[in-house]
Amino acid sequence: MKRSPLSPLSKALFERLKEALPVPVYDHVPAGKKAPYAVLTETSAESWGTKTVCGANVLATLKVLSEYQGDKEVAQISDEAILAVRSQPLILSGGWQVALLSVDSHVVERLDTHREATVIFKFTIIDTKEG
Repeated sequence: MKRSPLSPLSKALFERLKEALPVPVYDHVPAGKKAPYAVLTETSAESWGTKTVCGANVLATLKVLSEYQGDKEVAQISDEAILAVRSQPLILSGGWQVALLSVDSHVVERLDTHREATVIFKFTIIDTKEG
């Protein structure tokens, strides 16, 4: 991989989720913030290429936290996030283009003081400047 799509993808995801979700969205949770909220956490890219096209497969993780003791709130916010990301193509800067998008996994954990949902999005991204 000669360059990385992580920054343009993270920016586009953050903006889309910030506009669509009814809770605050962070890329770093400020100290003392009370749930519910969503936070973009890990992203990873693995390069791929053919003779004419190259790009990266990217996993992007969204965590949703809620103090509600049932699964309802985190499940609803997660579903809204999935719908927002899948509803229309993400526009990336820097010559990157999302070719495929899927939800790799979606898990809700029941912790002692809160619920935490993890949604992992999987993107296949094309580098239109290389290839």
